[in-house]
Amino acid sequence: MKKLISCMLLLGMLSGMLSIGIAAHDFVVDDTFTLGDVNGDGVADPTDALEVARYLADVEGANVIQDAADMDADGQVSAYDALQFKMCIAGAKNFSDYEKTGNGEALYNFTIAGNPIDSYSLVVPENLPDDTDENKNVYGMNAYFAAKEMRKYIQTATGVDVPIVKGTWTTPGAIAFHIEDETGELGIEGYIYTVEDGQLHIYGTRRGCMYAVYDILEEYLGYRFYNSDETMLYKKRTADIPEGVYEKKIPLMSFREVGQTFKNRDEYSFPRKINGSNSTYSYYNGTSTGPHFINAHSFQYQWQMYSGPVAPEGTERPLSYRYENGDKSRGDLVWNPCFTDDTIYEQLFEGLVLIAKMITEEWGSHIFRPETSSLSFSPNDTDGSTGIMCKCANCATIYAESGLMGAIVNMANRAAVDIQEYYPGMKIMCGMYEHAMPNNIYPDKNLIIYYWGTGCNNHLVGSGDCGDNVNLLGKSNTLDEKCLKAWGDACAETGAELWFWYYPVTYSYYLVGCPNIINIYNDLKFLVEECHVTGFYHEGGGEDYNFEALKAYLSARMMEDPDMTEEEFIGILKEYLYMYYGGGYEELYQYILMQNEAGDRAGCFMNNYDRPRQMYDFAYIDEHYEEMRTLLTEARQKAKTAEQETRIDTLLACCDFLGLSCVHHRYYKNGTEESRALYMERYDNMYNYIKNNNMVVFPSESVYKLPDTISYTEDPMYQIYGNERPGVSRYPEK
Repeated sequence: MKKLISCMLLLGMLSGMLSIGIAAHDFVVDDTFTLGDVNGDGVADPTDALEVARYLADVEGANVIQDAADMDADGQVSAYDALQFKMCIAGAKNFSDYEKTGNGEALYNFTIAGNPIDSYSLVVPENLPDDTDENKNVYGMNAYFAAKEMRKYIQTATGVDVPIVKGTWTTPGAIAFHIEDETGELGIEGYIYTVEDGQLHIYGTRRGCMYAVYDILEEYLGYRFYNSDETMLYKKRTADIPEGVYEKKIPLMSFREVGQTFKNRDEYSFPRKINGSNSTYSYYNGTSTGPHFINAHSFQYQWQMYSGPVAPEGTERPLSYRYENGDKSRGDLVWNPCFTDDTIYEQLFEGLVLIAKMITEEWGSHIFRPETSSLSFSPNDTDGSTGIMCKCANCATIYAESGLMGAIVNMANRAAVDIQEYYPGMKIMCGMYEHAMPNNIYPDKNLIIYYWGTGCNNHLVGSGDCGDNVNLLGKSNTLDEKCLKAWGDACAETGAELWFWYYPVTYSYYLVGCPNIINIYNDLKFLVEECHVTGFYHEGGGEDYNFEALKAYLSARMMEDPDMTEEEFIGILKEYLYMYYGGGYEELYQYILMQNEAGDRAGCFMNNYDRPRQMYDFAYIDEHYEEMRTLLTEARQKAKTAEQETRIDTLLACCDFLGLSCVHHRYYKNGTEESRALYMERYDNMYNYIKNNNMVVFPSESVYKLPDTISYTEDPMYQIYGNERPGVSRYPEK
């Protein structure tokens, strides 16, 4: 009996003080506890009871995890908790009895204004039709989607299935959704949520209701939506949305899109408030924003439609027939139209209208909506050259007077005016590779100028760090910084919009990540604050071997909140590293900083043109390879799951690929017997990891692929990716 009482007292100590043991860093993690395991050693046993007793007795040095001790989830540790803990240790009860979902991760008490969540209903407006597929395109149906999302995640977190009702409710409390007129203060996507007299009210327009729900889930229930199949719940025992809370948010950026590949794009993009898509979402999902059918380089498609033959009588889809059988020869890098020929303009504009009719009337896959729909009327891709631009006398004159973009914008302005006859409120999107602002031609109010990239992917946009330096194509950010400001001022003056196509992605050379993660914060800040950019597209893609999904996540968070501080940005970055890779997030952050430093020392580069040797200072990697590798191995030791270990193993293979390329001369070519042995061992491990995990080294195996055998006499960069371009040193001078 004495032993049992002693165990009880010890157990009463479970007062968990650890919100997490990393409070000194930029974010707080609350997922480190397991109920009963107050010392964090992975098991709940009498040792924990002893530590609890010491803590309750205020013994110096006693340290427990409060959430792990708070059995009744009332926010404090008491004699009652000690008793319950003792009963679990004695086997009279189970710790899972005190977790509503029994998985050790869920909330026990979730309240609104102190009222338990099981006393609430989710209430959609009375005037909405029933939630059926036939009604998904009725304005306001996003309230149903938002209610279902909230219901799903509340149930996961608490085990409580909150009912959804329409109009009236019989429960004491309500989480009530209100659909607002989008011509009011909330605009297209804004929202408000507030707690009044114990009732949670959510006000939103097209997408506002679901955005409010995701904010609540992250802010109060501890969710983080950082990947389509990786939703992490910060473990908490209690959560309360207090009486009087009031939150209002209206997105500062009208167009937000990420081009990264995810398993379930909707489950990624909706919580991250990504609204741009070529897909046309119904009002149920809040609709989408941006160009329909074609993102860019549209003249080739409009010519193809115009030039197509009239469909034979009785053809089920005559416009589709015409489009599919049109002239496809005038594509990227081959052709751009004359910008001053009225006939050619009429042909392209007719193609534009016919495509619009095809996707809306024939296909029924697109619905045009005011304020958010646009059509691309943009030049074909020139790959940075003006060689395929029209050279007629009239075009030459307008080039001389207003610049190349003067000719392009002049024609796009015509389309922006003419399209109103067919689709009132429609905007025309005009993409641009030539960046200089026209001298005397300004964008129409219904025009969106889509600014495609800058001259340097290494230096911060707006920093002036490029100076007079240029990359292999003779480009830098120096001119672009001035052009962006000029376009931003012009668009702000006429009512046009300026969107930016951002290129942080690692192109083609997948084993070597483009070292520009830190740039995302400063680049987007400059574009929004200095250049009045209102739309942003993050070009992602390729393989996620070197933080590509992290880049997309950071851009999405910045688009959602471009006013965030740099400290908040770094906190979000570290939080992602923790969620995705485990406890070694600080080591991984330092690794990223070192990658960034190696990139900074390389000078100006374009990541869709330059090769890895131009994107990293090899002398820096040579000097710091061992340090960078140690950071990864230490991070791996702190991983929590086998999946996280595998992700770090992939980072390590890529680190070795670049590092061994840089130290080849020192470790192998001119090395000692010991260094050569180490080099070969790491080369073997890297090669086998890439091979065994079917890692893609280049988009096309006909260009570069993993060789069949290892040759230690060649560094891995040369062995896999071959020679540099003519005139470019294989090993940059030191």
